[in-house]
Amino acid sequence: MTSVSTSGGRVPPGRRRPIPWFKYLAIAPLLLTFVALVAVPVGQLVWMSFGHVRMVAGDFQWAFAGLENFERMLRDETFAISLGNSAVFIFWTVLLTMVLGTVLALATDRLVRGQQFAQNLMIWPAIIAPVVISVVWLLILSPQIGLLNRILISIGIEPQTWLGESFGAMASVIILDTWHWTPIVFLFVYTAVRGIDSSVLEAARVDGASYLRQVKDIILPLVTPALIGAAAIRLIMGVKAFDEMYLLTFGGPGTATTVITIYLRAVFFDSFEYGYGAALSVTVVLLVLLIIIMTITPKRPTYQAGTRCCVARGVVGIARLLA
Repeated sequence: MTSVSTSGGRVPPGRRRPIPWFKYLAIAPLLLTFVALVAVPVGQLVWMSFGHVRMVAGDFQWAFAGLENFERMLRDETFAISLGNSAVFIFWTVLLTMVLGTVLALATDRLVRGQQFAQNLMIWPAIIAPVVISVVWLLILSPQIGLLNRILISIGIEPQTWLGESFGAMASVIILDTWHWTPIVFLFVYTAVRGIDSSVLEAARVDGASYLRQVKDIILPLVTPALIGAAAIRLIMGVKAFDEMYLLTFGGPGTATTVITIYLRAVFFDSFEYGYGAALSVTVVLLVLLIIIMTITPKRPTYQAGTRCCVARGVVGIARLLA
């Protein structure tokens, strides 16, 4: 007996009739997880941003405030300073990690021997917890017992207060963050470089192209999707950066290293201004989303699939690294 499908077509013998609603059932766990962990918290944050929120007897009390929190944000000098500090921190850390990660990936790919050792050496800083790295660098930069000042004293140079001056404090956290997260960019770019068809580079060498010419005309254009994905992830990591500033400088001296995460912590947990803190958070999220959309939207449509592929490869590599 021949089976007939619900759409009017015949179902081959031995095959079960498809269940029309199964595709919705299959994605239901993902949708429920998204709603519980993303949609509901974000919705609550937006709701809090339009009101005054106080904690009374262990319970939150919300009173409608309209756009008052957002109007206050425009007059908040500390918020403007924290945005400026975050912009400086993100610009330099993204730029330095992108340049260093790309150079190290190309250099590692050129090694004839010891590539596996070089890979392990390059990525090990990313394995260490930010808290541990911050404490180690705090000991290195300490004005009394720091290794760096001891080296300066041994060569006849006066010790420096690296974290006691505005420029030195910001430079220190930028260098620390660059050293810590350059392996992420290295992993993205190295994976993309290893995926390039060797016959393409061999043909360029036969035509007499130097290695620098190959990098400029072949390798960099082909790894552009990986660079875009790495830049987007580094941008997100730059906005989320907290441990380094909190443990090394606590946002100081003054407000020299008070980035947006440090300021949000102060608003939420020191001042207990939950409504205003929610308004700040919503604004920062919108700004970051806008920048990310501008970053990952390629000028040429051919980059889109490559960008997703390289981001996926990089994420898998990071997962293997941290496993």
